[in-house]
Amino acid sequence: MPVGAALSTRREGTWGLAMLAVLPRAQGRGLGRELLAATLAYGRACLRGIIVGSEDPRAAATYRRAGFTLHPAIRMRGVVDKVAKDRLPPLDGAVFEGGARQRDMLDSVDRRTRGGAHGPDHDLLLRQRRLFVSDDLAGSGYCYVGDDGKVELLAATSRRLAKRLLTAALLSLPEGTEARVPSLTAEQEWAVDVGLAAGLELSTRGYVCLRGMRPPAPYIPSSTFL
Repeated sequence: MPVGAALSTRREGTWGLAMLAVLPRAQGRGLGRELLAATLAYGRACLRGIIVGSEDPRAAATYRRAGFTLHPAIRMRGVVDKVAKDRLPPLDGAVFEGGARQRDMLDSVDRRTRGGAHGPDHDLLLRQRRLFVSDDLAGSGYCYVGDDGKVELLAATSRRLAKRLLTAALLSLPEGTEARVPSLTAEQEWAVDVGLAAGLELSTRGYVCLRGMRPPAPYIPSSTFL
């Protein structure tokens, strides 16, 4: 019976670790390192690598030994009610719900922010999340948000546009929904400013682990689609 599994992706020269898990009874035997080594071998031709890691110190040490730079991450969360929405500034431009017709724009923004397009990942996200898009003279960007209040992935060509998209995502949530915005590195202070305006609480949570690339910005990664 399998006691561990790992899944990684290759997207235009960007490798990502989508999942790595070992059953508790099998931990401490080096299986995690072996699984990581296998996924890294799969992406050995990729120039860039990204992992959204948990706060587990053993996992963090494994990623560092594999050559990744560990960027401590912030998580924001809190109930979005009428008071929270009233605290948010009005949108400074148009934001609309997107779909498959925006695929070329989504991939273009991906390439500018993280070096490689998500490609087929967008097809999966579009089936599971709502997509918000903004595309005007200020730039282009997108944001996915789930019915559970989680901001899954946000990428934009400017901080101004990124703030607009995150604000729109929070405003779209039904009152009483708990919003969650994870995996914010120090480069995403624009997102922290939006969250603080909405009254969200901050806490440290895990790492964004990178190899061969600087922290993408403005960018909020997905733990699965990276």
